[in-house]
Amino acid sequence: MTVVGDIVYAPISDWEKHTLDLYYPAAAEASNGSLIVFVHGGAWRAGDKSGYVDLSQNLANATGNVVAAVNYTLSIAAVQGDPTSVPAKAQHPKHVQDVARALGYLYTHSQNHGGYSPDRIFLVGHSAGGQITGLLALRPDLYLEPVEAELGLSKGTLHAAIRGVVGVEGIYHVDRLLKTWPSYRDFIVQAFGEDPEGLVGGSPDGQPIPNGSAFVLPQYAVIQSNEDGLVDSDQASDYYLYLQSVAGAYKHRVALEFGDWGNHDDMLQTPQFTSTITKYIQGWEKQ
Repeated sequence: MTVVGDIVYAPISDWEKHTLDLYYPAAAEASNGSLIVFVHGGAWRAGDKSGYVDLSQNLANATGNVVAAVNYTLSIAAVQGDPTSVPAKAQHPKHVQDVARALGYLYTHSQNHGGYSPDRIFLVGHSAGGQITGLLALRPDLYLEPVEAELGLSKGTLHAAIRGVVGVEGIYHVDRLLKTWPSYRDFIVQAFGEDPEGLVGGSPDGQPIPNGSAFVLPQYAVIQSNEDGLVDSDQASDYYLYLQSVAGAYKHRVALEFGDWGNHDDMLQTPQFTSTITKYIQGWEKQ
């Protein structure tokens, strides 16, 4: 296992987190396989790629593919009683825009880092990361096309490179989550603001699909632990139905899976989680 850490994918400021780590299994170091991009959760205000070393290593070894663990700027609130602190500068859509820029970097710098094909990218998003990866898959017009224009890539290049997405205990409808869990108001307002329209615009579930016949939904799996006590199962089941409607005649490319995998965070470290992600990615690679 080779790890290349703290790669800067966009300019960094005193409040932005634009770094990623790459994990290379031995088999990938001389190959040109797929790239798995893991986007962590943490209610858009916590979490760091450094907390997912074991997960990234497990996925790299199990799939034989390079894994990128991506940081994005967090919505960190002002510290109460500290007059020198400032309110969060990063609100939606900053989190999604950051990961879009990371994808642009990974696509255009594959020759610098080696071991993966930039045209075969699989996204895995946990919790808030499920919201981020969902919007990247569903709204390339808003998040990927600006990056393509900045990098001089043809329109649709990055979206076509995303071959599949796995949403893990994701937050797919922010407004509905707040109604189900009123105690979540603090971190939701912190990440999306007070305007209800922001909650709708930040929700993958129900997004208007970009006009034009060129849009094709990537292969998609929605997985949820039955023992998750932080995100209700309706988020997964409702999102699955929405994705099927988007996929239309290709609804067979959308999967929903529940399992007894443990609580919201611990499930990520289980062998069942690794094997489930591996099952989907290896199956998609054959298609």
